[in-house]
Amino acid sequence: MNKKDLILKTMISSTEINPYFTYKSLNKSLFPELNIDQVKFLIDNIILEKPELIKRIENFLDNDLIQPTGLINDFLNNGGFSKLEKQKKEKLIDIKKLKDLEYKLAKSNIRANEINEKVAKRNKRETIINIILGLINIGLIIWQSLLIAK
Repeated sequence: MNKKDLILKTMISSTEINPYFTYKSLNKSLFPELNIDQVKFLIDNIILEKPELIKRIENFLDNDLIQPTGLINDFLNNGGFSKLEKQKKEKLIDIKKLKDLEYKLAKSNIRANEINEKVAKRNKRETIINIILGLINIGLIIWQSLLIAK
């Protein structure tokens, strides 16, 4: 379970009817290894990504109070932030695979263009040779018809 899910789970496990929490109380009970700003950052991320999960009452006696909403249980039962982060990682992997394929396609197109340029040069040479041979053939036909006419 990731830290954001742990915060949500802790908030709904309170036995109070309308529980309120502060960054400090969550820091103390859940993440003593983090500082208050890190806990505030986690909660701000929860609110940013899923604002319907937490209500914030700002600046109440110089302390922000946060309160869980009734939507947290369903959210956690459906995988919570762990599931969302897994989906984000999978999407990033898919995007990376797509970019790799695009890169390979671009390399392939460059190589195909190089081959096409070589073929075009060869075709141009062969066209010039064919024109010269055609002119020689016309010249020979005219020369033969002049010889036969004498």
